[in-house]
Amino acid sequence: MRASRTGPAPTRKTDVLIVGGGASGLYAGFLLKQAGLPYLILEAGLRVGGRVSSRPEMHSHLGLVLDEGANLVNSTDSIAIGLLDRFDIGYVRRLRPGADSMHYLTMGRAFSQAEFDALVFAESREALARMMADQAIWRADPGREFNARFIGEDIASYLRRCGAGPLLSTMLKAFFWSEYGRELENLNLHVLFDYLALEVDCPCFKLIPNADEAFTVPGGLAQVTDALARENAGHILTGRRVRRIMESGGAVLVEAVTPGGQVETHAAHNIAFAAPLHSLASIEVMVDGLAQRVLEEARRATYARGSKLHLKFARGFAQAYPFTGILLTDTGEQIWTSGTGQGGAGLLTVLTGPLPAGDAATLERAGRVLQALEHIHPGLTKLYVEAERSDAPMSYSGALRPGEAAGLAITKGAAHWLTIGEAAGHELRGYLEGAFRSADAAIRHHILARHSKKASRVAAGPDGA
Repeated sequence: MRASRTGPAPTRKTDVLIVGGGASGLYAGFLLKQAGLPYLILEAGLRVGGRVSSRPEMHSHLGLVLDEGANLVNSTDSIAIGLLDRFDIGYVRRLRPGADSMHYLTMGRAFSQAEFDALVFAESREALARMMADQAIWRADPGREFNARFIGEDIASYLRRCGAGPLLSTMLKAFFWSEYGRELENLNLHVLFDYLALEVDCPCFKLIPNADEAFTVPGGLAQVTDALARENAGHILTGRRVRRIMESGGAVLVEAVTPGGQVETHAAHNIAFAAPLHSLASIEVMVDGLAQRVLEEARRATYARGSKLHLKFARGFAQAYPFTGILLTDTGEQIWTSGTGQGGAGLLTVLTGPLPAGDAATLERAGRVLQALEHIHPGLTKLYVEAERSDAPMSYSGALRPGEAAGLAITKGAAHWLTIGEAAGHELRGYLEGAFRSADAAIRHHILARHSKKASRVAAGPDGA
């Protein structure tokens, strides 16, 4: 006999409701717990951590841990490094200090960073100078995330307008395809200028700053979100699909559906929205100060999908493999060493655009990459063991289509609403450190600052003494 559903559960009250248990939501909860404020995290899935996840390899027994989502921390990622130290999570420098940050495989030949710079600048010096000047304008524009000059044009047409040569155009096409799974025609100039680092006087340029100062986490970067989840124990409800957010009596009310189909109502003074923007398509939002136009834009937000290949190699690989990172400009793969610190075995992470489903596509692409590596470093394939694959959404905020604004934060004007995570502010927030920093800024500058002022007034007494 089927059990009948019970009626609505009583309203639960707290100070801050966090919608979304990814990296930003967990870090927001961590800050609130440290401050001693009541809060609750609602997560639609059955696990927290969002796109940050790690797992043991599935078939071989090399002892490798594979990162499905984020797999590196830069030396400038102060919050992430601080969390690694706080939770005693081991990390090691991924690259040899002083090594070239990238190699480029073009037309069957490998070029070092310096060699490739010379080729690109010889071919496209005037175009690069113009791009650098436009980037300076972009950086100085406080309203750049909504400026039609930067969001209205796609990268491909911009490169043609600047007179970029085929080598520069091909390299950028390969990089952004591997990074976001979209062609240059489907990315706006915000994406280009956020990544590009140029120095015409050197001349040099790089797409991934601080690549030679990156760290890898041998046990998997999900150790960070796992530790944050433990810190938030007792404050997390999983399997809660939010269906309605509204204001009532000076508070925000959130209705969520449990895995059993029961509707829960939660009340708080503030909501920190840390879920993906596209999840708003299934949530009714009635909050004063949130523009419906911006809400509709957020509901149309799209994620590019990408594939990641994990190429595993037997012991001895770490000593034999000489490259920091490689971009295969002809076919669009980006290759990074990821196995540092995991014993003597080796691991290469290969980023590529979305691959067709099935083992055949995986084997074909892995074979293509191995063939290219063998061409520039003979004997490497003798150490190859196998490949595993993962498919996941890429960052929305880093994959903006022409016409999409970078600043889709729906925070302004709403007294009770904070947006944290990928599109929380003017900077692109797709990476782990960006998620942490957006939560840090919102929680510290708004909620904790407000409570600090309130506590000061209480301590001062009615006469301000």
